[in-house]
Amino acid sequence: MDPVIGACNHVAPPAVLLAAADAAGKRWRAGVPRSPLDGVPFGVKANIAVAGWPWHSGIAALRGRLATEDANCVVRLRAAGMVPLAVLNMHEAALGVTSDNPAFRTTRNPRALDCIPGGSSGGSAAAVACGMLPITLGTDDLGSVRLPSALCGVVGFKPGHGEVPVQGVEPLAPRLDHVGIHARSVQDVAQVFALLRGHTGDSATLAAEPRADGAPPLAQWLIGDPEHTGAETASAIRDALQGTVGAHRMNHPVDWTGVNLSALRRAGLLECERSAAKHFAALLRERPAGFSAEFRQMTAWGAAQGADKVREAADRLAQARRSLRAELRSQLLVGPTVPHRAPRRDAPTRSDLADFTAPAAIAGVPAISVPIGRFDGGPPIGMQIVGTRSQDVLRAATVLFPGVAPIAQLPNDGGEP
Repeated sequence: MDPVIGACNHVAPPAVLLAAADAAGKRWRAGVPRSPLDGVPFGVKANIAVAGWPWHSGIAALRGRLATEDANCVVRLRAAGMVPLAVLNMHEAALGVTSDNPAFRTTRNPRALDCIPGGSSGGSAAAVACGMLPITLGTDDLGSVRLPSALCGVVGFKPGHGEVPVQGVEPLAPRLDHVGIHARSVQDVAQVFALLRGHTGDSATLAAEPRADGAPPLAQWLIGDPEHTGAETASAIRDALQGTVGAHRMNHPVDWTGVNLSALRRAGLLECERSAAKHFAALLRERPAGFSAEFRQMTAWGAAQGADKVREAADRLAQARRSLRAELRSQLLVGPTVPHRAPRRDAPTRSDLADFTAPAAIAGVPAISVPIGRFDGGPPIGMQIVGTRSQDVLRAATVLFPGVAPIAQLPNDGGEP
């Protein structure tokens, strides 16, 4: 099963899939499909419940747990005729960016097998990038959908906080938890998002239609500061904008050079660590060996921080929410999703991978990553668009990336990573 990429933890039995495909085929032949995506398969990150399937959140201590019912997001896609196919690998408990899971699998980047796919939804992004699945669901607290989508060269969308229900999703930090979508095109993302919002008819395609009249202007963001953004990434973003912004007005660039992005991301991570320590407290006491040493260290550190440290982090997060929402009042922000291309698996993990994705998650606003640049010259580069309305973000993304990300070409053989 998936020996090269390591994206899957569990696949539905063939008989179940064949029955679902047959039922969808009958509905289409009768002219009564449940939605435009009736019969399309999808995968879910291992922290999203599918009834009767493993629901372990990448945690060894939960290896034997089976979900008793579907997560709300899965319920909505099933109602639209979509078919769950696989549980996908993830970074342990959604608290990390490599998707190298010591208890389950190491997920590799389909675009560059010697590089990480990102995380924590690495299996979800990788499964789309290699053509295993057309649609997958992931979760995003500080960038865990957009970051791996950027590194793997697919589209990754995080709706606004609360737009997609999180019932049946293992929580990490409730104020930051989002369900997101990975796909190879913005149009596919928009259709799935419409289904997750409860729309099953033709309206599912409207969110992605380009519209110049009345569209919010764009402003470059996080591009011009060489301390944060690599020269190659900044150049690729500018080139992409140069040729595609005709349908959008451009405002002056937004200056965030005075914002300590690393400290902001660290403040968000502290909230995740403290929340995870509380959520998994009983299980950590009962089965400590069922968690990695790294996870135990992170949660113990978060839980041990004093009131002053916690208050300082909360104030930083609140200020970032206000600042970003103020910038988004009359415009969309566009810039790099991550500061650089995917790091090698054998190199130390860079701490700044989520610096550019964390602000939108902290502010609870919609954001999307679309792939840009060449796909045959190393790992791809992601461009992020952030706004206050998901419809505006999706429309702008359609203009900036109207195509379909190619499927990664994989070797024909390979051992278990």
